[in-house]
Amino acid sequence: MLKKLALTLSATAVMLSPLATQKADAATSVSYSSPVKVQIYNNTSFTLYNSGFYVLHNLQTGEKAFLQPNANVSFSKSGTSLVATLNNIKFSSTTGFRLQELVGGGQIHSFSSDTNIYKSASTASTLATTAKKGEVVEHIGVHTAANGDKWFNVRTGSGIIGWASRSSTYEPVSAPSLSLATINGRKYRGSIEIDATGKVINNLDMENYLKGVVPNEMPASWEPKALEAQAIVARSFALKAGSTLSSGTMSQVYRGYSSEASRSSAAVEATNGLVVKYNGVPVQTFFFSTSGGRTANVSDVWNSSQSSFPYLVSVNSPDEASPYNSWTEALSARKILNNFGYKSDTVLYDIKLDKPGQNGEVRGATLVTSEGTKSFSNLNELAIRKYFQTDSNLLRSNWFDLTLQKTYNVQTASGVNSQFGVSGQSVQLSGKTDSVTTSNVSIQTASGVISKPSDPATIKAIGKGWGHRIGMSQYGAQAMAKKGVSGVDIVKHYFPGTTVSK
Repeated sequence: MLKKLALTLSATAVMLSPLATQKADAATSVSYSSPVKVQIYNNTSFTLYNSGFYVLHNLQTGEKAFLQPNANVSFSKSGTSLVATLNNIKFSSTTGFRLQELVGGGQIHSFSSDTNIYKSASTASTLATTAKKGEVVEHIGVHTAANGDKWFNVRTGSGIIGWASRSSTYEPVSAPSLSLATINGRKYRGSIEIDATGKVINNLDMENYLKGVVPNEMPASWEPKALEAQAIVARSFALKAGSTLSSGTMSQVYRGYSSEASRSSAAVEATNGLVVKYNGVPVQTFFFSTSGGRTANVSDVWNSSQSSFPYLVSVNSPDEASPYNSWTEALSARKILNNFGYKSDTVLYDIKLDKPGQNGEVRGATLVTSEGTKSFSNLNELAIRKYFQTDSNLLRSNWFDLTLQKTYNVQTASGVNSQFGVSGQSVQLSGKTDSVTTSNVSIQTASGVISKPSDPATIKAIGKGWGHRIGMSQYGAQAMAKKGVSGVDIVKHYFPGTTVSK
Protein backbone atom coordinates (compact mmCIF):
# COMPACT_ATOMS: atom_id res chain seq x y z
CA MET A 1 0.00 0.00 0.00
CA LEU A 2 2.82 2.43 0.88
CA LYS A 3 4.64 1.52 -2.32
CA LYS A 4 1.53 2.21 -4.37
CA LEU A 5 1.06 5.61 -2.66
CA ALA A 6 4.65 6.60 -3.36
CA LEU A 7 4.20 5.82 -7.06
CA THR A 8 1.05 7.93 -7.17
CA LEU A 9 2.81 10.92 -5.58
CA SER A 10 5.72 10.55 -7.99
CA ALA A 11 3.40 10.58 -10.98
CA THR A 12 1.68 13.69 -9.63
CA ALA A 13 5.03 15.43 -9.23
CA VAL A 14 5.90 14.79 -12.88
CA MET A 15 2.56 16.20 -14.02
CA LEU A 16 3.24 19.49 -12.18
CA SER A 17 6.93 19.79 -13.07
CA PRO A 18 7.96 22.93 -14.97
CA LEU A 19 10.98 21.12 -16.34
CA ALA A 20 9.23 19.43 -19.24
CA THR A 21 9.34 21.62 -22.36
CA GLN A 22 5.93 22.30 -23.84
CA LYS A 23 5.16 21.60 -27.46
CA ALA A 24 3.70 24.03 -30.01
CA ASP A 25 3.80 24.39 -33.75
CA ALA A 26 6.66 26.56 -35.03
CA ALA A 27 5.95 29.76 -36.95
CA THR A 28 4.97 28.89 -40.50
CA SER A 29 6.52 30.44 -43.58
CA VAL A 30 4.01 32.08 -45.88
CA SER A 31 3.72 30.02 -49.06
CA TYR A 32 2.96 31.54 -52.44
CA SER A 33 0.72 29.54 -54.75
CA SER A 34 2.03 31.40 -57.79
CA PRO A 35 5.36 32.94 -56.74
CA VAL A 36 6.93 35.94 -58.46
CA LYS A 37 10.44 37.35 -58.05
CA VAL A 38 11.12 41.04 -58.71
CA GLN A 39 14.37 42.94 -58.36
CA ILE A 40 13.43 46.12 -56.50
CA TYR A 41 16.78 47.64 -55.46
CA ASN A 42 20.54 47.28 -55.75
CA ASN A 43 22.72 48.67 -52.98
CA THR A 44 25.21 47.19 -50.53
CA SER A 45 24.47 49.83 -47.90
CA PHE A 46 20.87 50.47 -46.93
CA THR A 47 18.36 50.19 -44.12
CA LEU A 48 15.23 48.05 -44.20
CA TYR A 49 12.34 48.87 -41.88
CA ASN A 50 10.43 45.79 -40.79
CA SER A 51 6.78 46.22 -39.80
CA GLY A 52 5.88 42.55 -40.05
CA PHE A 53 6.83 39.08 -38.87
CA TYR A 54 9.98 37.72 -40.51
CA VAL A 55 12.80 35.36 -39.84
CA LEU A 56 16.26 36.41 -41.05
CA HIS A 57 18.01 33.46 -42.71
CA ASN A 58 21.77 33.60 -43.24
CA LEU A 59 22.15 31.88 -46.62
CA GLN A 60 25.79 31.01 -45.91
CA THR A 61 25.65 29.59 -42.39
CA GLY A 62 22.00 28.55 -42.18
CA GLU A 63 21.62 30.62 -38.98
CA LYS A 64 18.13 32.03 -38.37
CA ALA A 65 16.80 34.83 -36.17
CA PHE A 66 13.34 36.33 -35.81
CA LEU A 67 13.19 40.04 -36.61
CA GLN A 68 11.71 42.44 -34.11
CA PRO A 69 8.63 44.11 -35.62
CA ASN A 70 8.71 47.87 -36.15
CA ALA A 71 12.50 48.03 -36.15
CA ASN A 72 15.31 48.66 -38.62
CA VAL A 73 17.69 46.12 -40.12
CA SER A 74 20.78 47.68 -41.68
CA PHE A 75 22.90 46.09 -44.40
CA SER A 76 26.47 47.02 -45.23
CA LYS A 77 29.43 45.60 -47.12
CA SER A 78 32.51 44.31 -45.32
CA GLY A 79 35.09 42.84 -47.68
CA THR A 80 33.38 40.05 -49.60
CA SER A 81 30.63 39.70 -47.01
CA LEU A 82 27.30 41.39 -46.49
CA VAL A 83 26.63 42.32 -42.86
CA ALA A 84 23.12 42.52 -41.42
CA THR A 85 22.70 44.40 -38.13
CA LEU A 86 19.55 44.27 -36.00
CA ASN A 87 19.35 45.49 -32.42
CA ASN A 88 23.19 45.67 -32.34
CA ILE A 89 23.34 41.97 -33.27
CA LYS A 90 25.48 41.38 -36.37
CA PHE A 91 25.31 38.57 -38.91
CA SER A 92 27.81 38.17 -41.74
CA SER A 93 27.29 36.24 -44.98
CA THR A 94 29.24 35.81 -48.21
CA THR A 95 26.09 34.69 -50.04
CA GLY A 96 23.43 36.99 -48.57
CA PHE A 97 20.25 36.84 -46.54
CA ARG A 98 16.59 35.96 -46.86
CA LEU A 99 13.89 37.73 -44.87
CA GLN A 100 11.21 35.06 -44.92
CA GLU A 101 7.65 36.24 -44.34
CA LEU A 102 5.93 34.28 -41.57
CA VAL A 103 2.27 33.72 -40.80
CA GLY A 104 1.36 36.23 -38.09
CA GLY A 105 -1.14 36.07 -35.28
CA GLY A 106 0.98 34.09 -32.82
CA GLN A 107 2.80 35.61 -29.85
CA ILE A 108 6.42 36.67 -29.56
CA HIS A 109 8.82 37.94 -26.88
CA SER A 110 11.93 40.07 -26.84
CA PHE A 111 14.55 40.59 -24.14
CA SER A 112 15.60 43.64 -22.12
CA SER A 113 19.13 42.23 -21.73
CA ASP A 114 21.15 39.18 -22.74
CA THR A 115 19.13 36.25 -21.35
CA ASN A 116 19.95 32.62 -20.69
CA ILE A 117 17.45 30.13 -22.04
CA TYR A 118 17.38 26.88 -20.09
CA LYS A 119 16.11 23.45 -21.02
CA SER A 120 13.80 23.56 -17.99
CA ALA A 121 12.23 26.38 -16.00
CA SER A 122 15.07 26.61 -13.54
CA THR A 123 18.47 28.29 -13.43
CA ALA A 124 19.80 24.97 -12.19
CA SER A 125 18.83 23.37 -15.49
CA THR A 126 21.09 22.87 -18.52
CA LEU A 127 21.71 25.99 -20.58
CA ALA A 128 20.13 25.68 -24.04
CA THR A 129 21.34 28.99 -25.51
CA THR A 130 21.75 32.66 -24.67
CA ALA A 131 19.47 35.20 -26.35
CA LYS A 132 20.83 38.66 -27.08
CA LYS A 133 19.22 41.87 -25.90
CA GLY A 134 16.45 42.76 -28.35
CA GLU A 135 16.38 39.28 -29.89
CA VAL A 136 12.91 37.98 -30.72
CA VAL A 137 11.59 34.50 -29.89
CA GLU A 138 8.26 32.72 -30.25
CA HIS A 139 6.01 32.25 -27.25
CA ILE A 140 5.03 28.64 -26.55
CA GLY A 141 3.78 28.71 -22.98
CA VAL A 142 4.19 30.06 -19.44
CA HIS A 143 4.91 28.60 -15.98
CA THR A 144 4.84 30.18 -12.55
CA ALA A 145 7.11 28.43 -10.05
CA ALA A 146 6.19 27.82 -6.41
CA ASN A 147 8.31 30.81 -5.36
CA GLY A 148 6.35 33.07 -7.73
CA ASP A 149 9.02 33.29 -10.44
CA LYS A 150 7.53 33.44 -13.92
CA TRP A 151 9.07 31.53 -16.82
CA PHE A 152 8.26 31.60 -20.52
CA ASN A 153 8.62 28.61 -22.78
CA VAL A 154 10.09 29.99 -26.03
CA ARG A 155 11.48 29.00 -29.42
CA THR A 156 14.35 30.87 -31.11
CA GLY A 157 14.58 31.61 -34.80
CA SER A 158 17.01 28.70 -35.14
CA GLY A 159 14.46 26.33 -33.57
CA ILE A 160 15.98 25.98 -30.08
CA ILE A 161 13.25 25.50 -27.46
CA GLY A 162 13.70 26.37 -23.79
CA TRP A 163 12.69 28.49 -20.82
CA ALA A 164 13.47 32.16 -20.19
CA SER A 165 12.98 34.05 -16.95
CA ARG A 166 10.41 36.88 -16.87
CA SER A 167 13.03 39.04 -15.12
CA SER A 168 14.61 39.94 -18.50
CA THR A 169 11.87 38.78 -20.87
CA TYR A 170 9.12 41.10 -22.01
CA GLU A 171 5.51 39.90 -21.86
CA PRO A 172 4.32 38.32 -25.13
CA VAL A 173 2.77 40.45 -27.85
CA SER A 174 0.95 39.41 -31.01
CA ALA A 175 3.06 39.06 -34.14
CA PRO A 176 1.77 41.30 -36.98
CA SER A 177 -0.61 39.60 -39.41
CA LEU A 178 0.46 41.83 -42.33
CA SER A 179 4.18 41.79 -43.10
CA LEU A 180 5.66 44.82 -44.87
CA ALA A 181 9.30 45.66 -45.53
CA THR A 182 10.19 49.28 -46.31
CA ILE A 183 13.17 49.67 -48.66
CA ASN A 184 14.28 52.94 -50.24
CA GLY A 185 11.06 54.62 -49.12
CA ARG A 186 8.66 52.00 -50.47
CA LYS A 187 6.73 49.28 -48.66
CA TYR A 188 6.66 45.76 -50.07
CA ARG A 189 4.63 42.67 -49.28
CA GLY A 190 6.15 39.21 -49.24
CA SER A 191 9.70 38.06 -48.52
CA ILE A 192 13.00 39.75 -49.33
CA GLU A 193 16.34 38.34 -50.50
CA ILE A 194 19.59 40.29 -50.53
CA ASP A 195 22.67 38.76 -52.14
CA ALA A 196 26.26 39.70 -51.34
CA THR A 197 26.34 42.21 -54.22
CA GLY A 198 23.38 44.14 -52.79
CA LYS A 199 20.80 42.93 -55.29
CA VAL A 200 17.43 43.03 -53.51
CA ILE A 201 14.72 40.63 -54.68
CA ASN A 202 11.09 40.75 -53.57
CA ASN A 203 9.45 37.28 -53.47
CA LEU A 204 5.67 37.32 -53.25
CA ASP A 205 2.45 35.85 -54.56
CA MET A 206 1.35 36.77 -58.10
CA GLU A 207 -1.89 38.42 -56.98
CA ASN A 208 -0.14 40.67 -54.46
CA TYR A 209 2.50 41.49 -57.07
CA LEU A 210 -0.23 42.59 -59.49
CA LYS A 211 -1.72 44.90 -56.87
CA GLY A 212 1.58 46.78 -57.02
CA VAL A 213 1.67 46.74 -60.83
CA VAL A 214 -1.78 47.61 -62.19
CA PRO A 215 -2.10 51.15 -60.70
CA ASN A 216 1.38 51.97 -62.02
CA GLU A 217 0.62 50.81 -65.55
CA MET A 218 -2.93 52.18 -65.82
CA PRO A 219 -4.58 54.99 -63.80
CA ALA A 220 -6.61 53.47 -60.96
CA SER A 221 -9.33 56.02 -61.74
CA TRP A 222 -10.05 54.37 -65.11
CA GLU A 223 -13.03 52.13 -65.86
CA PRO A 224 -13.19 48.94 -63.74
CA LYS A 225 -13.37 46.71 -66.84
CA ALA A 226 -10.29 48.37 -68.33
CA LEU A 227 -8.47 47.73 -65.04
CA GLU A 228 -9.61 44.10 -65.15
CA ALA A 229 -8.24 43.75 -68.68
CA GLN A 230 -4.97 45.27 -67.51
CA ALA A 231 -4.78 42.81 -64.61
CA ILE A 232 -5.32 39.82 -66.91
CA VAL A 233 -2.69 40.97 -69.42
CA ALA A 234 -0.18 41.88 -66.70
CA ARG A 235 -0.70 38.48 -65.04
CA SER A 236 -0.16 36.68 -68.34
CA PHE A 237 2.99 38.69 -69.04
CA ALA A 238 4.50 37.94 -65.62
CA LEU A 239 3.62 34.25 -65.79
CA LYS A 240 5.75 33.78 -68.92
CA ALA A 241 8.38 36.46 -68.38
CA GLY A 242 11.11 34.36 -66.75
CA SER A 243 12.69 33.82 -63.35
CA THR A 244 13.27 37.37 -62.09
CA LEU A 245 11.36 40.45 -63.24
CA SER A 246 12.55 44.03 -63.10
CA SER A 247 10.50 46.66 -61.29
CA GLY A 248 10.67 49.03 -64.26
CA THR A 249 9.51 49.19 -67.87
CA MET A 250 11.82 46.36 -68.97
CA SER A 251 9.21 44.13 -67.32
CA GLN A 252 6.27 45.94 -65.70
CA VAL A 253 6.32 48.95 -63.40
CA TYR A 254 6.05 47.58 -59.85
CA ARG A 255 6.09 49.89 -56.83
CA GLY A 256 4.92 47.54 -54.12
CA TYR A 257 2.35 47.97 -51.38
CA SER A 258 2.95 51.73 -51.21
CA SER A 259 1.35 52.18 -54.62
CA GLU A 260 -1.69 49.92 -54.18
CA ALA A 261 -5.11 51.46 -54.82
CA SER A 262 -8.48 50.04 -53.86
CA ARG A 263 -9.99 50.20 -57.37
CA SER A 264 -7.07 48.47 -59.10
CA SER A 265 -6.77 45.92 -56.29
CA ALA A 266 -10.47 45.12 -56.79
CA ALA A 267 -9.74 44.47 -60.48
CA VAL A 268 -6.93 42.07 -59.55
CA GLU A 269 -9.22 40.23 -57.14
CA ALA A 270 -12.08 40.10 -59.65
CA THR A 271 -9.80 38.38 -62.19
CA ASN A 272 -7.92 36.19 -59.72
CA GLY A 273 -5.83 33.63 -61.61
CA LEU A 274 -7.18 34.46 -65.09
CA VAL A 275 -4.59 34.26 -67.89
CA VAL A 276 -4.60 34.41 -71.67
CA LYS A 277 -4.33 31.10 -73.53
CA TYR A 278 -3.89 30.08 -77.15
CA ASN A 279 -4.85 26.50 -78.00
CA GLY A 280 -5.26 25.96 -74.26
CA VAL A 281 -1.67 26.99 -73.42
CA PRO A 282 -0.87 30.19 -71.45
CA VAL A 283 0.90 32.79 -73.58
CA GLN A 284 2.87 35.91 -72.82
CA THR A 285 0.92 39.08 -73.53
CA PHE A 286 1.98 42.69 -74.03
CA PHE A 287 0.43 46.11 -73.63
CA PHE A 288 1.24 49.71 -74.42
CA SER A 289 -0.25 53.19 -74.16
CA THR A 290 -1.75 54.18 -77.51
CA SER A 291 -2.12 52.47 -80.90
CA GLY A 292 -2.98 55.50 -83.01
CA GLY A 293 -6.07 53.67 -84.31
CA ARG A 294 -4.63 50.24 -85.02
CA THR A 295 -2.24 47.88 -83.25
CA ALA A 296 0.75 46.31 -85.00
CA ASN A 297 1.71 42.85 -86.22
CA VAL A 298 4.56 41.47 -84.13
CA SER A 299 6.50 40.82 -87.35
CA ASP A 300 6.25 44.52 -88.28
CA VAL A 301 7.67 45.70 -84.96
CA TRP A 302 10.00 43.04 -83.59
CA ASN A 303 12.14 40.53 -85.44
CA SER A 304 9.65 37.76 -84.69
CA SER A 305 7.99 35.15 -86.86
CA GLN A 306 4.34 36.05 -87.31
CA SER A 307 3.37 32.39 -87.63
CA SER A 308 4.85 31.70 -84.18
CA PHE A 309 2.63 34.36 -82.60
CA PRO A 310 -0.73 34.22 -84.44
CA TYR A 311 -2.44 36.13 -81.61
CA LEU A 312 -0.10 39.15 -81.86
CA VAL A 313 -1.66 40.64 -84.97
CA SER A 314 -2.89 44.06 -86.03
CA VAL A 315 -6.45 44.90 -84.94
CA ASN A 316 -8.55 48.05 -84.96
CA SER A 317 -8.44 50.18 -81.83
CA PRO A 318 -10.80 53.11 -82.38
CA ASP A 319 -11.91 55.95 -80.15
CA GLU A 320 -8.69 56.22 -78.15
CA ALA A 321 -8.97 59.47 -76.20
CA SER A 322 -5.19 59.77 -76.01
CA PRO A 323 -2.97 62.82 -76.52
CA TYR A 324 -0.60 60.48 -78.37
CA ASN A 325 -2.94 59.39 -81.18
CA SER A 326 -0.90 61.60 -83.46
CA TRP A 327 2.24 63.59 -82.81
CA THR A 328 5.08 65.50 -84.41
CA GLU A 329 8.72 65.62 -83.37
CA ALA A 330 11.34 67.95 -84.85
CA LEU A 331 14.90 66.71 -85.34
CA SER A 332 18.02 68.23 -86.78
CA ALA A 333 20.27 66.57 -89.35
CA ARG A 334 23.17 66.50 -86.88
CA LYS A 335 21.03 64.78 -84.25
CA ILE A 336 20.01 62.05 -86.70
CA LEU A 337 23.60 61.59 -87.90
CA ASN A 338 24.81 61.32 -84.31
CA ASN A 339 22.08 58.78 -83.54
CA PHE A 340 23.20 56.66 -86.50
CA GLY A 341 26.85 56.89 -85.43
CA TYR A 342 28.28 59.14 -88.15
CA LYS A 343 31.33 61.38 -87.69
CA SER A 344 30.85 64.97 -86.55
CA ASP A 345 31.75 66.45 -89.95
CA THR A 346 29.44 64.20 -92.01
CA VAL A 347 26.83 66.06 -94.07
CA LEU A 348 23.32 64.65 -94.51
CA TYR A 349 21.88 65.15 -97.99
CA ASP A 350 18.80 62.95 -97.91
CA ILE A 351 17.01 60.27 -95.89
CA LYS A 352 14.36 57.76 -96.94
CA LEU A 353 12.36 55.42 -94.73
CA ASP A 354 11.69 51.73 -95.35
CA LYS A 355 8.06 51.11 -94.29
CA PRO A 356 7.12 47.49 -95.02
CA GLY A 357 4.69 47.15 -92.09
CA GLN A 358 1.00 46.48 -92.72
CA ASN A 359 0.15 49.96 -91.41
CA GLY A 360 3.34 51.62 -92.61
CA GLU A 361 5.58 50.74 -89.66
CA VAL A 362 9.20 51.77 -90.23
CA ARG A 363 11.77 48.96 -90.27
CA GLY A 364 14.75 50.73 -91.81
CA ALA A 365 16.20 53.85 -93.42
CA THR A 366 18.62 54.86 -96.19
CA LEU A 367 20.86 57.86 -95.54
CA VAL A 368 22.61 59.75 -98.30
CA THR A 369 25.57 61.58 -96.80
CA SER A 370 28.97 63.01 -97.68
CA GLU A 371 30.34 59.55 -96.84
CA GLY A 372 28.09 57.85 -99.40
CA THR A 373 24.77 56.00 -99.28
CA LYS A 374 24.07 53.53 -96.52
CA SER A 375 20.97 51.50 -95.73
CA PHE A 376 19.86 50.22 -92.31
CA SER A 377 17.28 47.45 -92.57
CA ASN A 378 15.31 44.84 -90.58
CA LEU A 379 15.44 46.96 -87.45
CA ASN A 380 13.07 46.38 -84.54
CA GLU A 381 10.91 49.19 -83.23
CA LEU A 382 13.20 50.06 -80.33
CA ALA A 383 16.20 50.52 -82.63
CA ILE A 384 14.17 52.74 -84.97
CA ARG A 385 12.87 54.82 -82.06
CA LYS A 386 16.44 55.29 -80.80
CA TYR A 387 17.76 56.29 -84.24
CA PHE A 388 15.12 59.01 -84.50
CA GLN A 389 14.99 60.05 -80.86
CA THR A 390 15.11 63.66 -79.75
CA ASP A 391 17.66 64.89 -77.21
CA SER A 392 15.95 63.24 -74.26
CA ASN A 393 13.17 60.94 -75.46
CA LEU A 394 12.70 57.93 -77.70
CA LEU A 395 10.46 58.50 -80.67
CA ARG A 396 6.97 57.51 -79.52
CA SER A 397 6.53 54.63 -81.99
CA ASN A 398 7.85 53.23 -85.29
CA TRP A 399 4.65 54.24 -87.12
CA PHE A 400 5.67 57.56 -88.66
CA ASP A 401 6.76 59.43 -91.77
CA LEU A 402 9.27 62.21 -92.34
CA THR A 403 8.98 65.66 -93.90
CA LEU A 404 12.29 67.20 -94.93
CA GLN A 405 13.10 70.89 -95.28
CA LYS A 406 16.52 72.06 -96.43
CA THR A 407 17.17 75.65 -95.44
CA TYR A 408 20.77 76.09 -96.62
CA ASN A 409 22.22 76.51 -100.11
CA VAL A 410 25.94 75.90 -99.78
CA GLN A 411 28.49 76.79 -102.44
CA THR A 412 30.99 73.96 -102.95
CA ALA A 413 33.75 73.31 -105.49
CA SER A 414 31.31 71.26 -107.53
CA GLY A 415 28.37 73.61 -107.31
CA VAL A 416 25.56 74.61 -104.97
CA ASN A 417 24.17 71.98 -102.57
CA SER A 418 20.88 72.20 -100.73
CA GLN A 419 21.45 71.11 -97.13
CA PHE A 420 19.63 70.78 -93.80
CA GLY A 421 22.39 72.57 -91.87
CA VAL A 422 26.09 73.38 -91.71
CA SER A 423 27.07 72.22 -88.20
CA GLY A 424 30.45 70.46 -88.24
CA GLN A 425 31.25 71.50 -91.80
CA SER A 426 34.41 73.21 -92.97
CA VAL A 427 33.89 76.73 -94.34
CA GLN A 428 36.24 79.11 -96.10
CA LEU A 429 36.86 82.26 -94.10
CA SER A 430 39.11 85.18 -94.87
CA GLY A 431 42.53 83.61 -95.22
CA LYS A 432 41.68 80.29 -93.51
CA THR A 433 39.38 77.27 -93.29
CA ASP A 434 37.43 76.59 -90.10
CA SER A 435 34.71 74.22 -88.83
CA VAL A 436 31.28 75.37 -87.73
CA THR A 437 30.98 74.50 -84.04
CA THR A 438 28.61 77.20 -82.82
CA SER A 439 24.83 76.83 -82.56
CA ASN A 440 24.32 79.90 -84.75
CA VAL A 441 26.14 81.26 -87.79
CA SER A 442 26.27 84.76 -89.25
CA ILE A 443 25.52 84.88 -92.96
CA GLN A 444 26.17 87.76 -95.33
CA THR A 445 23.15 88.45 -97.52
CA ALA A 446 22.38 91.17 -100.01
CA SER A 447 20.44 93.03 -97.32
CA GLY A 448 22.98 92.55 -94.55
CA VAL A 449 24.23 90.00 -92.03
CA ILE A 450 21.69 87.59 -90.52
CA SER A 451 22.02 85.03 -87.74
CA LYS A 452 20.71 81.54 -88.33
CA PRO A 453 20.84 78.18 -86.46
CA SER A 454 23.68 76.06 -87.79
CA ASP A 455 21.71 72.87 -87.23
CA PRO A 456 17.99 73.70 -87.44
CA ALA A 457 15.41 71.07 -86.51
CA THR A 458 13.76 71.02 -89.93
CA ILE A 459 13.25 67.25 -90.21
CA LYS A 460 9.80 66.42 -88.87
CA ALA A 461 8.73 62.96 -87.74
CA ILE A 462 4.94 62.81 -87.97
CA GLY A 463 3.53 59.68 -86.38
CA LYS A 464 0.85 57.81 -84.48
CA GLY A 465 0.65 55.92 -81.18
CA TRP A 466 2.96 55.52 -78.23
CA GLY A 467 4.84 52.32 -77.45
CA HIS A 468 5.57 49.14 -79.36
CA ARG A 469 1.87 48.80 -80.33
CA ILE A 470 1.86 45.01 -79.85
CA GLY A 471 -1.08 43.50 -77.97
CA MET A 472 -3.44 45.61 -75.86
CA SER A 473 -3.77 49.35 -76.22
CA GLN A 474 -4.48 50.79 -72.78
CA TYR A 475 -6.35 53.79 -74.16
CA GLY A 476 -8.20 51.39 -76.42
CA ALA A 477 -9.15 49.21 -73.46
CA GLN A 478 -10.49 52.28 -71.68
CA ALA A 479 -12.57 53.22 -74.74
CA MET A 480 -14.04 49.71 -74.95
CA ALA A 481 -14.76 49.60 -71.21
CA LYS A 482 -16.69 52.86 -71.49
CA LYS A 483 -18.88 51.13 -74.06
CA GLY A 484 -19.66 48.33 -71.59
CA VAL A 485 -17.29 45.66 -72.95
CA SER A 486 -16.10 43.22 -70.27
CA GLY A 487 -12.46 42.90 -69.25
CA VAL A 488 -12.25 39.38 -70.71
CA ASP A 489 -13.74 40.47 -74.04
CA ILE A 490 -11.38 43.44 -74.22
CA VAL A 491 -8.46 41.06 -73.85
CA LYS A 492 -9.82 38.65 -76.47
CA HIS A 493 -10.24 41.54 -78.93
CA TYR A 494 -6.60 42.53 -78.68
CA PHE A 495 -5.34 38.92 -78.78
CA PRO A 496 -7.45 37.27 -81.52
CA GLY A 497 -8.03 33.55 -81.23
CA THR A 498 -7.26 33.39 -77.53
CA THR A 499 -9.31 32.35 -74.51
CA VAL A 500 -9.15 33.63 -70.93
CA SER A 501 -9.34 31.19 -68.03
CA LYS A 502 -7.53 29.92 -64.93
